Amino acid sequence: MMNAVDEKKVVPIIGDNLIQVEVENGKRINIRDFILKALSERFNSTAECKDYSQIEELIREHNRQLRNAGDVTDIYYEIFDILRTANVVVPVFLKELFQICRFPLILTTSCARDINKDFGVLPNRIKVYNKNPSSDILVAELDESSPTLYYLFGRLSMTKRSFKVTEDDLLDYLHCWHNSDSRPSHLGEYLSGKFLLVLGCDYPNWLFRFFWHSIRNFSIVPTTSDMQGVVTVSDYCDNSDEELMNFLSRVQTSVYRKAESFISEFIEIYKLRQEEKKESTLDTEKYENELGDIVERPDIFISYASEDYDIASTIAQKFKNFGAEVWFDKVDLDAGEKYEKIITEKIQDCKRFVPILSKSTLTPGRRFFKKEWKQAIEEASYRLNEPYITPISIGGFNPFIERGIPDEFTKEAHIINYNDDSFDSSLKRLIRSFR
Repeated sequence: MMNAVDEKKVVPIIGDNLIQVEVENGKRINIRDFILKALSERFNSTAECKDYSQIEELIREHNRQLRNAGDVTDIYYEIFDILRTANVVVPVFLKELFQICRFPLILTTSCARDINKDFGVLPNRIKVYNKNPSSDILVAELDESSPTLYYLFGRLSMTKRSFKVTEDDLLDYLHCWHNSDSRPSHLGEYLSGKFLLVLGCDYPNWLFRFFWHSIRNFSIVPTTSDMQGVVTVSDYCDNSDEELMNFLSRVQTSVYRKAESFISEFIEIYKLRQEEKKESTLDTEKYENELGDIVERPDIFISYASEDYDIASTIAQKFKNFGAEVWFDKVDLDAGEKYEKIITEKIQDCKRFVPILSKSTLTPGRRFFKKEWKQAIEEASYRLNEPYITPISIGGFNPFIERGIPDEFTKEAHIINYNDDSFDSSLKRLIRSFR
């Protein structure tokens, strides 16, 4: 999860069970309990109402009795009337999470107003789903420095039925996500590949599954072996429900009993990690300053698997002999994590990225050259039609028939064959092309 936070791939989903209302003497109670208690008192319920369906039945009875004697009401007007003067707040541990971690997008299933300030969200960065495509979000609109708060089930307002709280109405809203005329398609696509941090969204098994399926853009089958999310549960969610727990396990999502303890532990570890990264960055900068043979802005960056070091070294020397400045690390890059910052900069600065393609590059597992390839492909997207990637195949390797070689290498770049008689001439032409 920490890696996903650093990569801006985590989307928090904050539910009502983490939103609070401050009452007398500074005491805070859960907003759901606050609403249910207030509604029970308004409609003279002798029993403690535990959910909104019970309140709706009380209101129906109230309306039947007043049919000819007064105005009827509904649960949404009553909730609006209760909350419009309430002091809604967010727990300290949750505010601290949003202070140290920057999330481009925050979702909430609560209707409570004025919670955006505790999430570090400006008023003009609030969006509300209203069952039509106009409430969609473009990825280009998201900005980690100014996060967006998105209300999934509407937001408290005077407009009739502008928000939803009952299970039947929540189901209706989620159903709209499955209709092409009403779903926020861009938002759905964005969420489908994100790590979901679900806090305080305690729904029954059937509703939570439908909720997860909708948020995941109608697909719940993980495409990787990585953890897909974290869900915290409270007393409102029966974590003894074996069927629900098995479902979350199948979709590679971890479950924690208390949101506060999980977030507090996460914050503590995340702060330590940030300190370690800061110290590592200082060490890397010191190392870079002391490394005398680093080329400031290389012409050529050579990327290779460690097994191909000898041939890669020969190719690097040929480039140098023909007058090119070359970045060619002389150590095994598979074990060189402290060089990451330097290598990223050189990939961005070089005029040509030259990956050495061989059978060794098909080796499965975590290989550092694969990360270099990914960075180079991303860098190429910024250079539009400018030539940037020029692969070299060695050892009779045919990249056009082997799986595992990126299309950006085989379809969009000119590949030079090391075994061709014209190899030296090809290197000279390559150098002339950027001179």
